[in-house]
Amino acid sequence: MHDPLKGARARGPGAYLRTQLGAATPGFSCGIYMAGRALDRDFDGDAVLEPERHPVSPWTLYDLASLTKPLATALLALRARDLGLLDLERPLPGAAGEPFTPLDLLRHEAGFPAWVPLYGRARTREEAREWLLRRCLRDPVGERAVYSCVGYLLLGFLLEELLHGNLGALFRSHVADPLGVTEREACFHPAGPLAEIAATERHGAHEAEMARRDGAEAPRVPARGLWGIVHDGNARFLGGAAGNAGLFGTVSGVAKLASAFLPASGFLSPASRELAWTPGRAPEGEARTAGWKRAASPGWTAGAALPPGAVGHEGFTGTSVWMEPEGEKVYILLTNRIHPRHPGTEFGAIRAEFLRRARTLAERA
Repeated sequence: MHDPLKGARARGPGAYLRTQLGAATPGFSCGIYMAGRALDRDFDGDAVLEPERHPVSPWTLYDLASLTKPLATALLALRARDLGLLDLERPLPGAAGEPFTPLDLLRHEAGFPAWVPLYGRARTREEAREWLLRRCLRDPVGERAVYSCVGYLLLGFLLEELLHGNLGALFRSHVADPLGVTEREACFHPAGPLAEIAATERHGAHEAEMARRDGAEAPRVPARGLWGIVHDGNARFLGGAAGNAGLFGTVSGVAKLASAFLPASGFLSPASRELAWTPGRAPEGEARTAGWKRAASPGWTAGAALPPGAVGHEGFTGTSVWMEPEGEKVYILLTNRIHPRHPGTEFGAIRAEFLRRARTLAERA
């Protein structure tokens, strides 16, 4: 069968990634889009090495990890705002201490810490919500943008309460279905054959060690490893779907979800879309929007490869998506770099080099 992208594979960003596979990740999928058109798509390597071997395919689902934050949680919150179901600037009722709003949570400005093993603070979902609202220690609101999985966990609870459903079903009904994203392209709790899902850590040792240092015990890992099951321990504790993690996706699914933030989509109102592209009020810390990180965010390796005004996000499992408003460009890199175990190496330089090559290809299109 003729492959229209064969030439692009020979010279595009994927060719660079293939030279890095041995040291960086068992497998990858990537895509470069402009104005809704695919300029380049590529994939290579293995989706699974242990306990059995399966190659990456164009339909491989990846654990998107923290890409769940912009592509599911933030997108759902902004859509709910447009539908009149959520006031982003109304302080959360029942919270102890200084008031904060859903918009503060979206921008990582509510003062929550970066991470805690929530399963070490609570035994049930109800206890977890109560601990987040009333017992979690917070810094002053709006003074510093600090990336926080904890804040997005609370945001997930809030969305479930206000929209009357579980996060996976709400994502499907309010976001995925209206955007034409199939279950095969993006979902919580993937139900497809395991051979079509990229595995992450075999034994979950990385988070288990983090939890032990906090005096907690991470949720159990099945004998087959974290394969078709969300890697993030807090999301596993909450049943596999949480505001911070749990979404699985293919390159095509990620492209459709990311494009919802672009003007041509029309999925979000101009006001909600502006919130996703404009940094918040915090004078210190990272440059965070409602769901995304701006290119100028301090210390961001990939950000240096982006033009001013661009945004992006990365995930612990080795996933990334970046967007430029000019030309409506979307760059996607999905990997399973922590399979079968976390390599203990940095991934920022490889992400940045992929992004530079992807932008060069897009500029020549």
